[in-house]
Amino acid sequence: MRAVHQHWFDRTTAKDLDGLMAHIAEDIVSYEHDAPLQYIGRDRVREVCRAGLDSAPGGVTWDVPELKVLIRDDLAVVWGLNHMTGEMDDGTTDSTWSRGTRVLQRRGGEWQMIHQHVSYPYDPETGETKTDLRP
Repeated sequence: MRAVHQHWFDRTTAKDLDGLMAHIAEDIVSYEHDAPLQYIGRDRVREVCRAGLDSAPGGVTWDVPELKVLIRDDLAVVWGLNHMTGEMDDGTTDSTWSRGTRVLQRRGGEWQMIHQHVSYPYDPETGETKTDLRP
C-alpha cells in the first residue's frame, strides 16, 4: 500500500497524469476539495488531477508524512494529512495541508482506489475554508 502511494507521490512530482491514474478504479467515487459534492469515474478524477497539476506552473509535490494503513483481505483503508506544494510563476511556493482518506480494493491482483475523501477544515463562525492550517 505504501508503494502505491509512493507511486502517486512520484507521478505527482513528474506531473505524469497517466501515471497518476494507474491505481484509480474506473468506478471510483471521489469527494474532492472543490464542488461538486462527488466525482464519479476515473475520467472525472483525471480532470481534477489535471487541474491540480496545471495550477502550479513549476514543480508540484504531494506526500502524506504520517500515512496510516489498515488492510483486511482485499480491502485497504489509508488516511493521513496530505501535504501539497506548488511552485508559482513568481518563484513563490504555495503549501497546503488537508485531510485525506482512501479506500482501495485488490482487483485482479492490483490495488485500485475505489473511494477518496479529501477536505479542508472550515471556520464554523465565518464559513471560510481554512487552507492555511499546519499540523
